[in-house]
Amino acid sequence: MVRDDEQWLALADLFQQAAIDGRHWYEAIAAFAAATGSEHGQLVCMAANGSMPLNLLTNVDPALPEAFMAAGGTDPQVNPRRRAGIARRPLTILAESDFITPDEVKQDQHYQEFALPWDVPYICLTTLEHRPDLLVGLAAIRTRAQGHIDSDARRVFASIAPHVRAAVRTTLALGDPHDALLADVFEALSIPAFLCNRHGMVRRLTPSAEKLLVETGLRLRHGKLTATHPADATALSEAIEAAAAGPGVGRPANRVMLIRTAQDDAAPLALDIISLPRSGLSFGLDSRVLVLARSAGSEQRRMTLLQTLYGLTPAELDIAQLLISGKSPQDIADQRQVAVGTVRAQIKSLFAKTGSSRQIDLVARLGRL
Repeated sequence: MVRDDEQWLALADLFQQAAIDGRHWYEAIAAFAAATGSEHGQLVCMAANGSMPLNLLTNVDPALPEAFMAAGGTDPQVNPRRRAGIARRPLTILAESDFITPDEVKQDQHYQEFALPWDVPYICLTTLEHRPDLLVGLAAIRTRAQGHIDSDARRVFASIAPHVRAAVRTTLALGDPHDALLADVFEALSIPAFLCNRHGMVRRLTPSAEKLLVETGLRLRHGKLTATHPADATALSEAIEAAAAGPGVGRPANRVMLIRTAQDDAAPLALDIISLPRSGLSFGLDSRVLVLARSAGSEQRRMTLLQTLYGLTPAELDIAQLLISGKSPQDIADQRQVAVGTVRAQIKSLFAKTGSSRQIDLVARLGRL
């Protein structure tokens, strides 16, 4: 529990710090839970389509979030807590007793199948932000032994919630600074580029990309990147969704596709669809996918893109270039006059930074830029 004003101010400062650099959210939510005398803290973001791009839970069994999803936790028809949060205005503080009775708990599927078996039967919650495309909520979750939140802890919750809301709004307003850097680089190189979130909604685009929307088969429809030809639109949507999920088994990080232009006799437009590295805390509105319109490029352009996208060092850039040209690790070691083990270590670093697992994947991914 909060002991004095100094501790309360330190907690408020922690959320302000989290809003700026994104690395202190877990620490801040955990401190918030402790300040209310609760076992767990939660910051959750739910999208309009029912998905949950963010579910930050502190001090829980790693299997709990999956169990929450399996129990229909995101569905307001199933979860009374979600239903209650949606129905109230933001910053309305609710505890269990405000929206459900003990008798109703005994009959409720969500409590019986999830909240009670996982020992999270009590909660104090509020909606921080409610927009058409997302809802952000804050909760202090308590165990059976801790019982319902008391009046003092509830006052602490109510006093800190506006600061958490301000931090969330700051994070949403600032976006990912990496996005701005990418957009600036592509604009300087006159490269048509679209930075999209996981649903294909365009977060940023370069001036040359705006020009493409007029001259080609690409379109923005309700803010979403799509194509005029129905088959192309479906393929583009599926490619962006797959790229947003990130690399995995059977899911390359980079995809290439052709889009038919508005003029039937014109050459198709080649698009590179690239999974972006994650950075900071995601509320589901950050850019996940980079869509580049293919143009005749130079080696310098490729090197600039690699450095910007993946943060490669000069040595890694040199090795990447040699790999793309077909050199083996031993060839590279001989050319650079270093041990082959040194080159293999740098290739492993390239794997980590680009999300590749094999050399053939790495070369294919980098060579498409």
